[in-house]
Amino acid sequence: MIADTKSQDEVIVAQQKHAPLKLLSTLLITGLFIYLAMPTMSRWYSSIPSVKSNTLTTASVIRGELIRDVAVSGKAVAANAPQLFSTEMGQITLLVKPGKAVNKNQIVAQLVSPELDAMIKQQQSTLEQLSISASRGVLADKEAQLDLESNMNTAQSSLNVAKREWQRAEISYNKQIISEVDWMKSEDTLADAERFYQHAKNRVELATERLIFEKQHREFLVKKQQLILDELNRRHQALAIKAPVAGVVGNWLVAQKNSIAANTAIMTIVDLSEYEAELSVPEFYADDLGIGLTVSMQISGIAVSGEIIAISPEIKANQVKVRAKLVSQNTLQLRQNQRINARIEFEKKSDVLMIKRGAFIGSLAGKFAYKKTDQHTAEKIAIITGTSSVDFIELTSGVDEGDEIIISDYQDFSSAEQINISG
Repeated sequence: MIADTKSQDEVIVAQQKHAPLKLLSTLLITGLFIYLAMPTMSRWYSSIPSVKSNTLTTASVIRGELIRDVAVSGKAVAANAPQLFSTEMGQITLLVKPGKAVNKNQIVAQLVSPELDAMIKQQQSTLEQLSISASRGVLADKEAQLDLESNMNTAQSSLNVAKREWQRAEISYNKQIISEVDWMKSEDTLADAERFYQHAKNRVELATERLIFEKQHREFLVKKQQLILDELNRRHQALAIKAPVAGVVGNWLVAQKNSIAANTAIMTIVDLSEYEAELSVPEFYADDLGIGLTVSMQISGIAVSGEIIAISPEIKANQVKVRAKLVSQNTLQLRQNQRINARIEFEKKSDVLMIKRGAFIGSLAGKFAYKKTDQHTAEKIAIITGTSSVDFIELTSGVDEGDEIIISDYQDFSSAEQINISG
């Protein structure tokens, strides 16, 4: 029996023989997939904007107290800065130069009014005439009174004579020496004498009353003229224009030695003891303004606090004028119309999430922001804003404390959902 060749056979593993073929196939398939997917991946990668880091401004979301305020500007004005006016028409002489200190009631200007001087002389002459007329009237009244009293005395004498004649007739009639007719005639004569005396007496009494009234009338005319003269003298004294308050002379409003009309502004006197701030607030914040609101001001690099004491009822050039009282100003050396930068505080909110103001709030309608996820990427998130101040904006939704938000402008982001940060 012929033996087989089994003992001479060698086992060859097929896997080792076909391994290079499978590896090659795998590489070919992978290369084909990458080749086919490369355009899609390239388009996806190219759709993400790439922004340089040095063009971005970022800020962290913090928690704290937010003060809703508005930044305004204005000027320092003296709380008491009266203007002095001319009282008459005439030539003005300014006695104190601008910037010089003056005391209260110090004469700062002198007005010369020839017209007023002439009027005073005329009224003085009229007063003297009335006084002379009043004195002459007194003499005339005494003379008239004397005449009336003389007539009354004559009537009284006639009455006495008539009484004696009546008594004699009475006795004679009783003794039947005279007739009844003669007796009755003496009675009539007595009655006439009594009537004439009574009329003369009444005339003296009426004349006395009339003379009293006439005297009062003359006195009233003199008094009236004296009042006119006193008023003219007062106006003449007012030609010496005095400072109503202690302070410094502001500006001359007329030229030296000029002829000016009545009621012309001459100069201002600035009371340096108390200043106020006159601020211009945008019309947008008009409804938020109120008396007593706190105002933080910067004057010559010094922080000064104040409060609103007056609000203008009208709007001019889209601005509302506001007056604020300076609470602390002892260390300040202020000047009239000195510029002031201020913030008016409307509301305070504590324990709120907020972020520094930036141009981002004007992009994407203020409803989205870009939050950095790492050093090289940032993603778009939806946010809800609340109260805003000069420096910060409240974020009520979409962020957490510590998140880093891009607060610069988003115009180069093309509203992409994600951006790459290079550099």
